[in-house]
Amino acid sequence: MIELLDGFSHEVIAMKVDGVLTSDDYNQRLLPAIETKLKDHATIKLWYELGEHFEGVSVETLWDDAKLAFFHLTDFSRVVIITGRDARMASVLACMVPCPVKVFERDNRDAARQWLADQEVTE
Repeated sequence: MIELLDGFSHEVIAMKVDGVLTSDDYNQRLLPAIETKLKDHATIKLWYELGEHFEGVSVETLWDDAKLAFFHLTDFSRVVIITGRDARMASVLACMVPCPVKVFERDNRDAARQWLADQEVTE
């Protein structure tokens, strides 16, 4: 399940994923949020938080991830992935987007927000 989060700057889509991420989550929550933001911004930033109760993704969602990366290849300028236990999943997600991606532990949210806000790309 995707929960869209508030409290981020206007060019950021912030989401928290818990349970099993499904194709419906993408089609009903994430894609409309991306399309809405892209009406006002040439590129957007993504806060992708894997919640404490995140269980994984359905098979069709892996395909949705690939389509998202393909159709929005240059729409993301920076992605933060917040995880607590399974950095392997975050690494797989990081490979799907051709922009700077950084993985942070849950207890480093402040550093993640700072990195996402930075205008200069540093690795």
